[in-house]
Parts: sequence; structure tokens; C-alpha cells
Amino acid sequence: MTARDRYDVVIAGGGLAGLCLAIELKRAASNIDILVAEKSQHPAPLAAHKVGESSVELASHYFREVLGVSDLLSAELLKFGLRFLMSNGDNTDVATRLECGPSHFLTVPSFQIDRGQFENGLARRAAELGVDFVDACTVKDFELGDGDGDHRVELERADGARELRCRWFVDASGRRALLKKKLELAEPNRHNVNAVWFRVDHPIDLDDWSDELHWRTRLKHSRRLSTNHLMGEGYWVWLIPLAGDRTSVGIVVDDKLHPFAEIASFEKALVWLERHEPQCAEVVRELADRKMDFKALRNYSHGVKRMFSGDRWCLAGESGIFIDPFYSPGSDFIAMANGYSADLITRDLRGEAVRDLADRHDQAYRSLCRTYLVNYHRQYPLMGSPRVMTTKIVWDFVMYWGGVALIYFAGRLYDGPFMEKVRPTMQRFASMNVRMQALFRDWAAAAQGMDPPRPGTFVDYAELGFLSNLNAELPRKISSQEREEASDDEALMARLERNVRLAEDLKLEIVAEAAHCLPSAAHACEDAPRTEHLSEMYAVMRSE
Repeated sequence: MTARDRYDVVIAGGGLAGLCLAIELKRAASNIDILVAEKSQHPAPLAAHKVGESSVELASHYFREVLGVSDLLSAELLKFGLRFLMSNGDNTDVATRLECGPSHFLTVPSFQIDRGQFENGLARRAAELGVDFVDACTVKDFELGDGDGDHRVELERADGARELRCRWFVDASGRRALLKKKLELAEPNRHNVNAVWFRVDHPIDLDDWSDELHWRTRLKHSRRLSTNHLMGEGYWVWLIPLAGDRTSVGIVVDDKLHPFAEIASFEKALVWLERHEPQCAEVVRELADRKMDFKALRNYSHGVKRMFSGDRWCLAGESGIFIDPFYSPGSDFIAMANGYSADLITRDLRGEAVRDLADRHDQAYRSLCRTYLVNYHRQYPLMGSPRVMTTKIVWDFVMYWGGVALIYFAGRLYDGPFMEKVRPTMQRFASMNVRMQALFRDWAAAAQGMDPPRPGTFVDYAELGFLSNLNAELPRKISSQEREEASDDEALMARLERNVRLAEDLKLEIVAEAAHCLPSAAHACEDAPRTEHLSEMYAVMRSE
């Protein structure tokens, strides 16, 4: 146990969120005194049983550029993108399913992360930077200080208890949610979904599920390296490779269509897989003796009434808001929330007043989360509609790479004046997305059982020029020529404006396609398509 009795920051929880925040703070200001109290014993076991093994572009940028842990990422698996296999008939032949995924790597890397291995590395890095990391240590109680007074934190370890004081208290305790429970901050979000997941000590490779030559050879890399999604009405199943040739398997379901009781144990989950994903079930049955663990989580999606407070406390990771694991955004939200926390804490420790800023950061982050929720809430039923779901995936990538991810890569998400300037553009993104998500629901309902895609269709989103360009633009710096013509703010705003116009063009194309089976879509939009960005994709999916 540490001999110090006061810290600038105490972080309750030394998992991914807490360790990342500690490193971010130390890189921002090396003189900050930080204690991280982690209840589990370290080093953590490899392939630790935690959700969040798959990262995407924003989080990868956070790890590499903000935290400077590229060396730790080099020990993880480079991810071959997000890959989606849509339902076809009884799902007994994977080669006949519509596949939506990349044929080659895109510009910005992302990773499959062994959470045990990665967090062990983060703990070592935090200690090297001067963070006091205490494992097997529980935050038994805490009391928030009045006014400008310190907070009191009581820690308990096998060798005894100790009381500390701190200026900032950060709850990164995960679903223990210490602050949320004590301050009654829990807030439901209407997204009623459940999940179970387990790991097997063996690789699972989709390429082996079919002998069809074209299926096995049409990609430049193994499908196993992707985050694979097996899709169906009201559900998706993930297959994620982990270091050491292990595999994470998860089932995520809309409770209205697939009740939690049907998947609540490993044996029940196997029966469910046999009914909905028989090829996956057959593989898992064969590997049942290699099962490492099993976890079930009911109604995992949750909100919070406040994330950041001028009273010098913050929430991090799952202690605050968790929306949905589809598209692997968990580490993205850790990155964004930690950035808001780090901005508040470093400003306060420099002597700045942060109470009003805390309110603005809190409103901005929770508003961002509500915007993301639109992509998931009431959208699980259309996962069984291949053409609509493929369109939605492409659209959602445009919203992500073309909007918030671009702002984050440019380092401007916490820049209040810039975010105020760009607010009208971001509101156009958000309002357009709300309308399109509603269209996807209506389209899927109207298209049920009609005009299924040609068996074995491959939608290669890496070859959609507009989409690969958005990905490639993320890390691009403002050029000297752009600086001659406009300020950095104006250049970034111009990129965002181009992306909004791209989304508007895609909207017209999508509405025109939906109108084939949803006449009301055409009546709702008077403008004809101006572009043909999606024409080849739709031609590939046609059954004739």
C-alpha cells in the first residue's frame, strides 16, 4: 500500500478506462500525482474475460497518438476490419450468405486486443510514468469534499486499510459504478438488449466453413483476423480472434425477439446457436471442452445523468455510459470521455475555474452518446434484412468517419470555440441520421421476404471509393496549401461540409433504392439522385 496520504487524482479501477486516463494525464502534465486502485490482482491473465476486445479507428488513434503506446499495440493482432455475414435460409452454408467487408486493409489500422495482455502493458507504462498503481485493492468507501475541500477515499487491501485524500476522484470501476450508485446517477436509455460471451482456447476460422473455392480465395487475408458478425433478425454473433490462437464468441440479442432466458447459460446458448447459426454451433460444440469461461449480461445498455462535475469528480468507461458493442465502439467512448476528464483535471490543477466547463463537457458528451444511440435503438430487427442492413452499415461508416472521428483525429473535440463553430454542420449530420435510421426501419419492414440478394454476394466496402477516401482522410494533416487559403479551423470545417454533402447525396441514392419496395420513400424526397456512389453495390446485390 502506498505511503502517501494525498493525491491530485485517485482513480477507482485499473482496467482499460482507468489506466488509459492515468497515462493520458501523466503525458499531459508529468507532475500530477495519481493513484490507481485496481481490485483485481496483477498481472492479469492473458485473454482476460472482458468485453471490448475489438477496437476501431478512433480508439486506435487514441492508443497510438494520445497515449503513445504503439509498442503495446504491436503485440496485438492487426484487425482485418469489421465483417458482416447476413442470414440466408437456414444459415447452413456460409458461402451463400451476403458478405459485407473489406477485401484488403484500409488506411487507418485497428486492432484485436487481448485485454489481459494489453492492460498489463498499460499498468507497466503507467508505473514507468510515475503513477502509483495498487492492485488487489478495493475502494471500500469515499466521501466527496464540500466546496474546494479534498475528497476522502478509503482503500482496503489484504495488508490493511488506508484513508487517502484527493482533489479529483474518478470512478472507473466498471459496472460496480461506485459514484453512479452513491449519487443515484443511473439513467435508463430504452435500448433493451442482452449479451452472453465466452472464449475458447482454439482458433475459429470462417474460411474453413466452406470448401467453395471462390469463397476461400476472394480475400487477400484470412477472415479470422476480422471482427466477424453473423447477422440475423434481432441478433448478431461475434467471432473475434485473440492472441495465443484463442477466440472470443458472443451472442447479442434484442430482448423482444430473443428473450434472455434462451441464452442465459452456455448450454442454452449452444441450443440457440443450433437454431439460428448452425455452422457456428457445430464448431463450438466440437470445442466445448476448450471453453475457458462464460458470462451473461442482461440489459447491458445504460445511461447516466452526469459524467463530469465541477465538484471535481468524473466517470470513465462502463461506470458512466455504455450503449452497444455493435461496430466495436467501446474503446472509442473511453477515449472521448477520458479526453473530457483530462481537460478538466489539468485545467483545474493549473488553477483555472472549471465548473462551467464541466457542465459544457458533460452536456457535449452525453449529447454525443444520445446521437450514437439512434444507430442502435429499435434497429436490431432490420439485422435480418441483408440489403437494408448492408446499406445501413455503409451509411453508419459515413456518419462515423465523416463526422466525429474526423474531429477527434484533428484534436478538436474538446475545443469549445471550434465545436461551437461547427455545431450547425454536426446538427445536419445528426438530423439526417435520425431520418435515415427511421427509413431503414420502414424499408426493412416493407422488404421482408422480397427480392433477397443473389447467393454468395460480396459487398467489398474497401472498394467503395468515397468510403475508403473518408478512412484515408482521418489522419491527414492540414496541408500548407490549405493553410495558405484558409485557417486550420476553416480547412477542417470545409472537410466536414464536404462530408455532409456526400451524406446528402448518399441519402438520395438510398431513398431511390428503398422506393422499389417502399413507395412512401420516394414521396418523402422530391429530389432525384445526383450521384451514383452506391449503384455498383446495389447492382451486385440484385438477385437477377
